[in-house]
Amino acid sequence: HFGSRILWLPDGTLLMSIGDGGNPPARIGGMLAREQAQNRQSHLGSILRLTEDGLAAPDNPFVDDQGVLPEIWTYGHRNIQGMARDPQSGRVWVNEHGPRGGDELNLIERGRNYGWPLQTLGRDYRTGEAIGRPSVEGVVNPKVVWIPAHAPSGLAFYTADRFPEWRGSLFSGGLVSRDIRRIALDGNGNVVGQESIKIGSRVRDVRQGPDGFIYALTDEEDGK
Repeated sequence: HFGSRILWLPDGTLLMSIGDGGNPPARIGGMLAREQAQNRQSHLGSILRLTEDGLAAPDNPFVDDQGVLPEIWTYGHRNIQGMARDPQSGRVWVNEHGPRGGDELNLIERGRNYGWPLQTLGRDYRTGEAIGRPSVEGVVNPKVVWIPAHAPSGLAFYTADRFPEWRGSLFSGGLVSRDIRRIALDGNGNVVGQESIKIGSRVRDVRQGPDGFIYALTDEEDGK
């Protein structure tokens, strides 16, 4: 729950994700750690937008709101493991772990609430009970929910010519699923299909190389 991803934007600012702080019984500031994701006086469970000096970007959505940390770009996240940008449209995508299912692919929009732990299809690790509701007004719905768990890791947006039929797709590494999910998108950023590319090992990261090939890093037992 402390995993972070950093993505530089063309304007010289960067996006940095921060996890929610842990599963119960962990408590932070008198509340369950996961509830910090809805606390905008905390960076936990948020994406921050920072200048290269580490300061809040001056045009961030909450810079003029008292009681909200000015670095916050979006909030209501659980545990982002991949972050990628479509250079043509500028869309920013993230994948994140849910508990016991409910892993998500989200399209990031300035100032929005992504719901955790109010909206989720995941279940509590200890009790197996639902944590939040499937839908909450004012919360951004995920573009994909993976049940059973995909356990997403690295995320890449493919722009190269080596595999032209895959151009414009997202590639999400899978830890539990031991595969890479190719997520096909239309021109408006809607998910129009998925396929599983079997790897047979836990995939920790996925990248597009300068040669146009797709590189995957496996985890633990073989590390290739």
